[in-house]
Amino acid sequence: MSEMFSRRVFMRGLGVVAAAAALTACSSTNEAVNQALIEGAVGGIVAADCKIDRSRYWAANATVPVNEISFRIVMTNVSSKPVTLSGDNFATTLDGTPIPPFNFSARDVGDADIWRTYDSLTIRPGEERSVALAYEISQPTYDSWYSSSRTVAVSFTCGNQRVTYTKNSRSDEITVSDIETL
Repeated sequence: MSEMFSRRVFMRGLGVVAAAAALTACSSTNEAVNQALIEGAVGGIVAADCKIDRSRYWAANATVPVNEISFRIVMTNVSSKPVTLSGDNFATTLDGTPIPPFNFSARDVGDADIWRTYDSLTIRPGEERSVALAYEISQPTYDSWYSSSRTVAVSFTCGNQRVTYTKNSRSDEITVSDIETL
């Protein structure tokens, strides 16, 4: 028995076929053009399993705790070339004010428990990496996280594309923007 496709699914499939035909006809060597056609990818990277949360920990020999916002996401390189990322790829705001990361780290390949800090990280074609960024916040911001409505927005930019993940502390929901071409 055959399945019926909705008009939307049919049109989406037709668009993918048309784009593939256009690329074949033009035989484009422009990697940015090719990456823009990978559905759901930003600069050749597909991101999934995004988490934004607050946490507190005690650093070694510290007299006060460190309060932070953490952003974790699983990134897969679906392109044919290595993609290098750093904290600069993730522009972040808290209640509309830019905040710089104090830590950019990634989980080691094949190991669930070891995270390493990087200045930049190269993700090879087909490779999947869990990436984390940490942003230090004040004690009052930490304390009011759930009683006030705080908004964290993380814009991931790679190549000429961007996607933004936004979390409201009160609703505890993360929304994801459409992919923008810059």
